[in-house]
Amino acid sequence: MTAPTTETAGARHRGETVLCARDVHRIFQVGSWLSGDRATVHAVNGIDLDLGRGETIGIVGESGSGKSTLAQLLAGLDRVTSGEIELLGEPLHTMSRRQLRHARRHVQLVHQDPFTSLDPRMAIGAIVREPLDVHPDVVPRTGRRRAVAELLEMVGLNPDHAGRLPHQFSGGQRQRVGIARALALRPEVLVCDEPVSALDVSVQAQIINLLERLQAELGLAYVFIAHDLAVVQHIADRVAVMYLGRVVEQGSHAEVYDRPRHPYTKALLAAIPKPDRASRHASRSLVLRGEPPSALDPPSGCHFRTRCWQAQEVCAAQSPALLPAEPGAHAAACHFPLVPAAATGSAGAAQPRD
Repeated sequence: MTAPTTETAGARHRGETVLCARDVHRIFQVGSWLSGDRATVHAVNGIDLDLGRGETIGIVGESGSGKSTLAQLLAGLDRVTSGEIELLGEPLHTMSRRQLRHARRHVQLVHQDPFTSLDPRMAIGAIVREPLDVHPDVVPRTGRRRAVAELLEMVGLNPDHAGRLPHQFSGGQRQRVGIARALALRPEVLVCDEPVSALDVSVQAQIINLLERLQAELGLAYVFIAHDLAVVQHIADRVAVMYLGRVVEQGSHAEVYDRPRHPYTKALLAAIPKPDRASRHASRSLVLRGEPPSALDPPSGCHFRTRCWQAQEVCAAQSPALLPAEPGAHAAACHFPLVPAAATGSAGAAQPRD
Protein backbone atom coordinates (compact mmCIF):
# COMPACT_ATOMS: atom_id res chain seq x y z
CA MET A 1 0.00 0.00 0.00
CA THR A 2 2.59 2.50 -1.16
CA ALA A 3 1.62 6.18 -0.86
CA PRO A 4 1.57 8.15 -4.10
CA THR A 5 4.11 10.94 -4.42
CA THR A 6 3.27 14.59 -3.85
CA GLU A 7 3.43 15.35 -7.56
CA THR A 8 1.29 12.47 -8.76
CA ALA A 9 -1.28 12.61 -5.98
CA GLY A 10 -1.57 16.30 -5.30
CA ALA A 11 -0.20 18.89 -7.69
CA ARG A 12 -1.26 17.12 -10.86
CA HIS A 13 -4.96 17.15 -9.87
CA ARG A 14 -5.09 20.29 -7.70
CA GLY A 15 -8.16 22.35 -8.47
CA GLU A 16 -10.37 19.48 -9.63
CA THR A 17 -13.62 19.60 -7.65
CA VAL A 18 -14.03 16.49 -5.52
CA LEU A 19 -16.89 17.56 -3.23
CA CYS A 20 -19.55 20.21 -3.63
CA ALA A 21 -22.75 21.20 -1.86
CA ARG A 22 -25.59 23.20 -3.39
CA ASP A 23 -28.27 24.87 -1.23
CA VAL A 24 -28.04 22.10 1.35
CA HIS A 25 -30.66 22.01 4.10
CA ARG A 26 -31.02 19.60 7.02
CA ILE A 27 -34.21 19.96 9.05
CA PHE A 28 -35.01 18.04 12.22
CA GLN A 29 -38.39 17.66 13.90
CA VAL A 30 -38.04 17.67 17.68
CA GLY A 31 -40.54 17.19 20.47
CA SER A 32 -43.30 14.69 21.15
CA TRP A 33 -45.74 13.33 18.57
CA LEU A 34 -48.10 12.32 21.38
CA SER A 35 -48.45 15.78 22.90
CA GLY A 36 -48.37 17.53 19.55
CA ASP A 37 -45.57 19.75 20.86
CA ARG A 38 -43.34 19.63 17.79
CA ALA A 39 -40.74 22.12 16.63
CA THR A 40 -38.56 22.44 13.56
CA VAL A 41 -34.81 22.96 13.71
CA HIS A 42 -32.94 24.13 10.62
CA ALA A 43 -29.57 22.66 11.61
CA VAL A 44 -28.10 23.39 8.17
CA ASN A 45 -29.77 26.16 6.22
CA GLY A 46 -28.80 26.71 2.59
CA ILE A 47 -25.08 25.84 2.51
CA ASP A 48 -23.01 26.08 -0.69
CA LEU A 49 -19.46 24.71 -0.74
CA ASP A 50 -16.89 23.61 -3.30
CA LEU A 51 -13.78 21.62 -2.40
CA GLY A 52 -10.92 21.04 -4.81
CA ARG A 53 -8.48 18.13 -4.77
CA GLY A 54 -5.60 18.88 -2.44
CA GLU A 55 -7.45 21.84 -0.90
CA THR A 56 -8.53 22.51 2.68
CA ILE A 57 -11.66 24.43 3.55
CA GLY A 58 -12.10 25.36 7.19
CA ILE A 59 -15.58 25.49 8.74
CA VAL A 60 -15.69 27.53 11.95
CA GLY A 61 -18.36 28.65 14.40
CA GLU A 62 -19.59 28.29 17.95
CA SER A 63 -21.24 25.16 19.32
CA GLY A 64 -24.72 24.78 17.85
CA SER A 65 -23.86 26.46 14.56
CA GLY A 66 -24.49 23.27 12.57
CA LYS A 67 -20.86 22.31 11.85
CA SER A 68 -21.11 18.68 12.96
CA THR A 69 -24.43 18.17 11.16
CA LEU A 70 -22.78 19.49 7.99
CA ALA A 71 -19.88 17.09 8.57
CA GLN A 72 -22.28 14.14 8.71
CA LEU A 73 -23.95 15.25 5.48
CA LEU A 74 -20.68 15.76 3.61
CA ALA A 75 -19.39 12.37 4.77
CA GLY A 76 -22.54 10.65 3.49
CA LEU A 77 -23.57 9.54 6.98
CA ASP A 78 -26.84 11.51 6.87
CA ARG A 79 -29.11 12.59 4.04
CA VAL A 80 -30.02 16.14 3.16
CA THR A 81 -33.59 17.37 3.59
CA SER A 82 -33.18 19.35 0.38
CA GLY A 83 -30.34 20.46 -1.84
CA GLU A 84 -27.55 18.44 -3.42
CA ILE A 85 -24.16 17.06 -2.40
CA GLU A 86 -21.90 15.65 -5.11
CA LEU A 87 -18.86 13.49 -4.43
CA LEU A 88 -16.52 13.06 -7.40
CA GLY A 89 -19.34 14.28 -9.62
CA GLU A 90 -21.91 11.77 -8.30
CA PRO A 91 -24.97 12.99 -6.33
CA LEU A 92 -25.16 11.39 -2.89
CA HIS A 93 -28.82 12.26 -2.33
CA THR A 94 -30.05 10.00 -5.18
CA MET A 95 -27.96 6.94 -4.28
CA SER A 96 -29.33 3.70 -2.92
CA ARG A 97 -27.92 2.37 0.35
CA ARG A 98 -25.60 0.03 -1.54
CA GLN A 99 -24.35 2.80 -3.81
CA LEU A 100 -23.90 5.13 -0.86
CA ARG A 101 -21.88 2.52 1.02
CA HIS A 102 -19.52 2.25 -1.94
CA ALA A 103 -19.29 6.04 -2.34
CA ARG A 104 -18.38 6.53 1.31
CA ARG A 105 -15.06 4.84 0.59
CA HIS A 106 -14.01 8.09 -1.07
CA VAL A 107 -14.88 10.37 1.85
CA GLN A 108 -13.99 9.45 5.42
CA LEU A 109 -14.70 11.11 8.76
CA VAL A 110 -12.09 11.82 11.42
CA HIS A 111 -13.96 12.13 14.69
CA GLN A 112 -13.62 14.78 17.37
CA ASP A 113 -12.93 12.68 20.44
CA PRO A 114 -10.18 10.04 20.14
CA PHE A 115 -11.22 8.62 23.52
CA THR A 116 -14.73 7.58 22.43
CA SER A 117 -14.32 7.04 18.67
CA LEU A 118 -12.23 3.88 19.10
CA ASP A 119 -13.65 0.58 20.37
CA PRO A 120 -11.86 0.02 23.71
CA ARG A 121 -12.07 -3.78 23.27
CA MET A 122 -10.31 -3.87 19.91
CA ALA A 123 -6.56 -3.72 19.33
CA ILE A 124 -5.54 -0.75 17.22
CA GLY A 125 -4.39 -3.04 14.41
CA ALA A 126 -7.88 -4.53 14.23
CA ILE A 127 -9.42 -1.03 14.32
CA VAL A 128 -7.35 0.08 11.34
CA ARG A 129 -7.97 -3.20 9.50
CA GLU A 130 -11.75 -3.20 9.96
CA PRO A 131 -12.53 -0.95 6.94
CA LEU A 132 -10.43 -3.28 4.76
CA ASP A 133 -12.48 -6.26 5.94
CA VAL A 134 -15.74 -4.42 5.24
CA HIS A 135 -14.52 -3.48 1.74
CA PRO A 136 -12.49 -6.57 0.77
CA ASP A 137 -11.80 -5.41 -2.79
CA VAL A 138 -9.51 -2.58 -1.62
CA VAL A 139 -6.70 -4.81 -0.34
CA PRO A 140 -6.47 -8.61 -0.73
CA ARG A 141 -6.77 -10.57 2.52
CA THR A 142 -3.14 -11.69 2.33
CA GLY A 143 -1.95 -8.09 2.13
CA ARG A 144 -4.01 -6.51 4.89
CA ARG A 145 -1.57 -7.11 7.71
CA ARG A 146 1.12 -5.33 5.75
CA ALA A 147 -1.32 -2.55 4.80
CA VAL A 148 -2.15 -1.98 8.49
CA ALA A 149 1.55 -1.78 9.34
CA GLU A 150 2.10 0.77 6.56
CA LEU A 151 -0.87 2.86 7.70
CA LEU A 152 0.34 2.94 11.31
CA GLU A 153 3.81 3.90 10.18
CA MET A 154 2.35 6.57 7.88
CA VAL A 155 0.74 8.35 10.85
CA GLY A 156 3.82 8.07 13.06
CA LEU A 157 2.95 4.98 15.11
CA ASN A 158 5.03 1.86 15.67
CA PRO A 159 3.56 -1.07 13.69
CA ASP A 160 4.84 -3.41 16.42
CA HIS A 161 2.21 -1.90 18.73
CA ALA A 162 -0.70 -3.06 16.56
CA GLY A 163 -1.76 -5.55 19.22
CA ARG A 164 -2.19 -2.92 21.94
CA LEU A 165 -5.56 -1.58 23.10
CA PRO A 166 -6.57 2.10 22.81
CA HIS A 167 -6.24 2.79 26.54
CA GLN A 168 -2.51 2.11 26.24
CA PHE A 169 -2.06 5.19 24.06
CA SER A 170 -2.20 8.93 24.66
CA GLY A 171 -4.92 11.14 23.20
CA GLY A 172 -2.71 12.28 20.34
CA GLN A 173 -1.71 8.71 19.53
CA ARG A 174 -5.36 7.62 19.53
CA GLN A 175 -6.19 10.39 17.09
CA ARG A 176 -3.38 9.10 14.87
CA VAL A 177 -5.09 5.70 14.99
CA GLY A 178 -8.34 7.36 13.92
CA ILE A 179 -6.57 9.04 11.02
CA ALA A 180 -4.96 5.76 9.97
CA ARG A 181 -8.39 4.10 10.01
CA ALA A 182 -9.78 6.92 7.87
CA LEU A 183 -6.95 6.48 5.34
CA ALA A 184 -7.38 2.70 5.04
CA LEU A 185 -9.80 2.90 2.09
CA ARG A 186 -7.63 5.43 0.23
CA PRO A 187 -10.22 8.25 0.25
CA GLU A 188 -9.97 11.47 -1.74
CA VAL A 189 -11.61 13.54 1.03
CA LEU A 190 -11.27 13.62 4.81
CA VAL A 191 -13.95 15.40 6.82
CA CYS A 192 -12.22 16.30 10.08
CA ASP A 193 -14.84 17.15 12.71
CA GLU A 194 -12.93 19.15 15.36
CA PRO A 195 -10.08 16.59 15.30
CA VAL A 196 -7.84 18.47 17.75
CA SER A 197 -10.30 20.12 20.15
CA ALA A 198 -9.91 17.34 22.76
CA LEU A 199 -6.09 17.49 22.68
CA ASP A 200 -3.47 19.58 24.45
CA VAL A 201 -2.15 22.58 22.51
CA SER A 202 1.26 21.01 21.84
CA VAL A 203 -0.38 17.81 20.59
CA GLN A 204 -2.77 19.84 18.42
CA ALA A 205 0.21 21.22 16.51
CA GLN A 206 1.58 17.71 15.96
CA ILE A 207 -1.72 16.44 14.54
CA ILE A 208 -2.10 19.47 12.26
CA ASN A 209 1.46 18.97 11.00
CA LEU A 210 0.63 15.31 10.35
CA LEU A 211 -2.49 16.22 8.39
CA GLU A 212 -0.54 18.72 6.31
CA ARG A 213 2.12 16.13 5.51
CA LEU A 214 -0.45 13.51 4.54
CA GLN A 215 -2.20 16.02 2.31
CA ALA A 216 1.04 16.78 0.49
CA GLU A 217 1.90 13.08 0.08
CA LEU A 218 -1.54 11.76 -0.84
CA GLY A 219 -3.27 14.71 -2.50
CA LEU A 220 -6.09 14.64 0.04
CA ALA A 221 -8.80 17.29 0.28
CA TYR A 222 -9.90 18.30 3.77
CA VAL A 223 -13.04 19.74 5.26
CA PHE A 224 -11.59 20.89 8.57
CA ILE A 225 -14.20 21.80 11.17
CA ALA A 226 -13.35 23.73 14.34
CA HIS A 227 -14.74 26.29 16.75
CA ASP A 228 -11.34 27.98 17.05
CA LEU A 229 -10.19 30.25 14.22
CA ALA A 230 -6.62 30.06 15.53
CA VAL A 231 -6.52 26.32 14.75
CA VAL A 232 -8.01 26.69 11.28
CA GLN A 233 -5.57 29.50 10.50
CA HIS A 234 -2.70 27.03 10.21
CA ILE A 235 -4.27 24.59 7.79
CA ALA A 236 -7.12 26.11 5.72
CA ASP A 237 -6.85 27.53 2.21
CA ARG A 238 -10.40 28.88 2.41
CA VAL A 239 -12.65 29.54 5.39
CA ALA A 240 -16.45 29.46 5.85
CA VAL A 241 -17.86 30.94 9.06
CA MET A 242 -21.15 29.42 10.27
CA TYR A 243 -23.76 30.83 12.64
CA LEU A 244 -27.04 29.05 13.46
CA GLY A 245 -26.93 26.83 10.38
CA ARG A 246 -25.91 29.49 7.87
CA VAL A 247 -22.60 30.54 6.35
CA VAL A 248 -22.19 34.22 7.22
CA GLU A 249 -18.78 34.77 5.62
CA GLN A 250 -16.70 32.83 3.14
CA GLY A 251 -13.41 33.59 1.45
CA SER A 252 -9.75 32.76 1.17
CA HIS A 253 -7.56 32.38 4.25
CA ALA A 254 -6.09 35.87 3.76
CA GLU A 255 -9.44 37.53 3.08
CA VAL A 256 -11.19 36.21 6.17
CA TYR A 257 -8.29 36.64 8.60
CA ASP A 258 -6.90 39.94 7.33
CA ARG A 259 -10.09 41.63 6.09
CA PRO A 260 -13.15 40.21 7.94
CA ARG A 261 -16.42 41.69 6.67
CA HIS A 262 -18.96 40.14 9.07
CA PRO A 263 -19.16 41.31 12.72
CA TYR A 264 -19.37 37.71 13.92
CA THR A 265 -16.11 36.83 12.17
CA LYS A 266 -14.52 39.92 13.68
CA ALA A 267 -15.60 38.77 17.15
CA LEU A 268 -14.25 35.25 16.60
CA LEU A 269 -10.91 36.67 15.49
CA ALA A 270 -10.86 38.91 18.56
CA ALA A 271 -11.17 35.81 20.75
CA ILE A 272 -7.79 34.51 19.53
CA PRO A 273 -5.22 35.09 22.33
CA LYS A 274 -2.95 38.07 21.60
CA PRO A 275 0.66 38.41 22.81
CA ASP A 276 0.73 42.20 23.37
CA ARG A 277 -1.33 44.36 25.72
CA ALA A 278 -2.72 46.72 23.08
CA SER A 279 -4.10 43.86 21.01
CA ARG A 280 -5.60 42.23 24.09
CA HIS A 281 -7.35 45.49 25.02
CA ALA A 282 -8.79 45.84 21.51
CA SER A 283 -9.99 42.24 21.60
CA ARG A 284 -11.83 42.71 24.91
CA SER A 285 -13.93 45.47 23.34
CA LEU A 286 -15.28 42.95 20.80
CA VAL A 287 -16.29 40.17 23.18
CA LEU A 288 -19.80 38.97 22.28
CA ARG A 289 -22.45 39.29 24.95
CA GLY A 290 -24.82 36.46 25.72
CA GLU A 291 -25.24 33.04 24.20
CA PRO A 292 -26.30 32.17 20.63
CA PRO A 293 -30.11 32.12 20.26
CA SER A 294 -31.89 28.80 20.32
CA ALA A 295 -32.07 27.02 16.99
CA LEU A 296 -35.69 26.23 17.92
CA ASP A 297 -36.59 29.91 17.79
CA PRO A 298 -33.95 31.92 15.90
CA PRO A 299 -34.32 35.69 15.52
CA SER A 300 -36.03 37.03 12.43
CA GLY A 301 -33.96 38.45 9.61
CA CYS A 302 -30.27 38.19 10.41
CA HIS A 303 -29.82 35.52 13.08
CA PHE A 304 -26.81 37.36 14.51
CA ARG A 305 -28.60 40.68 15.04
CA THR A 306 -29.40 40.07 18.74
CA ARG A 307 -25.66 40.01 19.51
CA CYS A 308 -24.47 42.48 16.89
CA TRP A 309 -23.28 45.98 17.80
CA GLN A 310 -24.26 47.25 14.33
CA ALA A 311 -27.81 45.91 14.08
CA GLN A 312 -30.48 48.20 12.65
CA GLU A 313 -34.15 47.80 11.73
CA VAL A 314 -33.44 46.21 8.36
CA CYS A 315 -31.50 43.44 10.11
CA ALA A 316 -34.72 42.26 11.83
CA ALA A 317 -36.80 42.55 8.67
CA GLN A 318 -34.56 40.93 6.05
CA SER A 319 -32.16 38.01 6.03
CA PRO A 320 -28.97 39.19 4.29
CA ALA A 321 -27.71 37.20 1.31
CA LEU A 322 -24.19 35.78 1.21
CA LEU A 323 -22.78 38.19 -1.37
CA PRO A 324 -19.64 40.28 -1.93
CA ALA A 325 -19.97 43.65 -0.24
CA GLU A 326 -18.36 45.24 -3.27
CA PRO A 327 -16.76 44.09 -6.54
CA GLY A 328 -13.69 41.99 -5.86
CA ALA A 329 -14.50 41.42 -2.18
CA HIS A 330 -15.25 38.06 -0.62
CA ALA A 331 -18.78 37.09 0.43
CA ALA A 332 -20.42 38.10 3.70
CA ALA A 333 -24.07 37.84 4.77
CA CYS A 334 -24.41 41.26 6.37
CA HIS A 335 -26.47 44.38 5.60
CA PHE A 336 -23.66 46.55 6.99
CA PRO A 337 -20.38 44.74 6.24
CA LEU A 338 -17.23 45.92 7.96
CA VAL A 339 -14.78 48.00 6.00
CA PRO A 340 -11.23 46.55 6.22
CA ALA A 341 -8.99 48.45 8.61
CA ALA A 342 -6.46 49.18 5.85
CA ALA A 343 -9.14 51.09 3.96
CA THR A 344 -10.46 53.12 6.87
CA GLY A 345 -7.54 53.44 9.26
CA SER A 346 -9.67 52.06 12.12
CA ALA A 347 -10.66 48.48 12.83
CA GLY A 348 -14.30 47.60 13.00
CA ALA A 349 -15.65 50.53 11.03
CA ALA A 350 -18.84 49.80 9.10
CA GLN A 351 -20.18 50.90 5.80
CA PRO A 352 -23.82 50.39 4.72
CA ARG A 353 -24.26 48.27 1.64
CA ASP A 354 -25.64 50.12 -1.37
